[in-house]
Amino acid sequence: MKTPSSNQHGFTLIECLIAIGCGSIMMAAILTASVALQRTFNAVENYSITEAAQLRVLDYIAMDCRRATSASIANNVITLNLPVYYSSSSPYSAVTPTLSSGVLSYGSGSVTITYQKNGTSFDRRVVIKNSSGTTTSDSTISIATNVASFVVNDIDLTTSLSCSIFFFPTFIRMPGAGTWNNGAAAPSNAVGADGDFYVIDTTATDPTTVGNVYAKKDGAYTLLSNIKATVVYCNTFLRNANCRQ
Repeated sequence: MKTPSSNQHGFTLIECLIAIGCGSIMMAAILTASVALQRTFNAVENYSITEAAQLRVLDYIAMDCRRATSASIANNVITLNLPVYYSSSSPYSAVTPTLSSGVLSYGSGSVTITYQKNGTSFDRRVVIKNSSGTTTSDSTISIATNVASFVVNDIDLTTSLSCSIFFFPTFIRMPGAGTWNNGAAAPSNAVGADGDFYVIDTTATDPTTVGNVYAKKDGAYTLLSNIKATVVYCNTFLRNANCRQ
């Protein structure tokens, strides 16, 4: 019968503690790196989503402005009137225009498109009416989210208009359940409730403050350092011939 050799040893208590300590440090480093990478991925994703929304808004407004025959602005709501380029019933064929005195005329009826901020969304509503004034289609879609404010300036509504849209800085700070407000100066503490945000819009007399973000806590607003809301400008010509009469 073979007996165990006296020179065969296991790990001592100190060696086990050192191994556990080294392993714990390695696991902590891996966990910290994983959390940092996940935050980076989330930040990049939020940035990409916001950038795509900004480009989509600009594309939509520019497209509809260039097709419009007239435009109006009231309470930061853009209303565009478009010709009836397509029939209002299936198969939705293109309407053949007629030319008179240098102006193209399309089929009877009307198409009205409005752009406005709705909560934290930016909506595009399309209303189509037939020749008798009956609404045949009324649809609203949200073309952007996380919108802080929407300000429209009419440069000359016979030729062009300009608008600016502020987006939440979501890749830095999530808005949570708070409401976003906007204005030309630092907010009054009487505005909104705790948890709300406030952004200085493009009507500010001091351009250096445009985009400044305030957060309300304990009944008072505080300026958030090193945080600016993202502003997107859209200056668009109304290119339809009817707008230049």
